[in-house]
Amino acid sequence: MREMLMALAVLAGGALPVQAAINGQLRGFVGSPVLASLISFAMGTLVLGAIHFVALGGGLPSLATVARTSPWMWLGGPLGTLFVLAGVLVTPKIGAASMIALVIAGQLCVALLLDHFALIGLPGREVGALRILGAGLLVAGALLITRN
Repeated sequence: MREMLMALAVLAGGALPVQAAINGQLRGFVGSPVLASLISFAMGTLVLGAIHFVALGGGLPSLATVARTSPWMWLGGPLGTLFVLAGVLVTPKIGAASMIALVIAGQLCVALLLDHFALIGLPGREVGALRILGAGLLVAGALLITRN
């Protein structure tokens, strides 16, 4: 099971530069980075709705369930918007490899903080010397990739 989840993570990671390139091209046709991002999210929403409601037969949570959530739990969508909009704006200018390298460097640095301090409901995982070295190497790699 762990190997399947790791493969899914690699597949999702591989999809990110493709998504950024597609959305950058869409921007050229629709004329607006915000509209291209909106179209991307609308298509994603349709796919997720079809999976949840049609394929899985899911329903909506009760209002009581929604009321028990914390306000920060609603930030996932806006954070996704930041990624998609940044991809639309940045990828055509610096390329897919540079965009994704910098995204991954940012992801890893924040992920280490989330793990170390057990934030947002994650189990704590100490950030030791090897993890810091790995992050440093990844950041160095991102900087090398962005050099022209």
